[in-house]
Amino acid sequence: MTEVTLRPITPDDLPALFENQYDPASAAMAGVPSKEEADFYAHRERVQANPDNITRVVVVDGEVAGDVVSWADEGGRHVGYRIAQRFWGRGIATVALQLFLKEVIERPLNADLVQSNVGSRRVLEKNGFRLLGPDEQPAEAEPDSYYFRLDA
Repeated sequence: MTEVTLRPITPDDLPALFENQYDPASAAMAGVPSKEEADFYAHRERVQANPDNITRVVVVDGEVAGDVVSWADEGGRHVGYRIAQRFWGRGIATVALQLFLKEVIERPLNADLVQSNVGSRRVLEKNGFRLLGPDEQPAEAEPDSYYFRLDA
């Protein structure tokens, strides 16, 4: 049986997380361009330095499988996650987000994704997020994105 756990991100996790975000299929699925190595490490340093950010590595059977993060901005608190392609289709993102939501209790919690990312939409819906209607979406909403919120 597969064991999914979360723990704080350590410097030793960063090479695996870099490779994960650098994968073209993962970047397309996330709708976020890959960062080159120096930019990735600089970005991670900024993320880790911000006390409002909550970051966890997703570990599957002892192996780094991805990460889940939460950050706050003028639109409220947000959540995002990325799982390495070799772990897709096994329910790992669903379990990782479920575990993360036990730690991050602030609500509402927002998430957005490109419309083509059907798997991530299912992950959000399984964890209680609801698709926002056109009148609820942020002013800067991208036309090819879905916006979700977890209210309770």
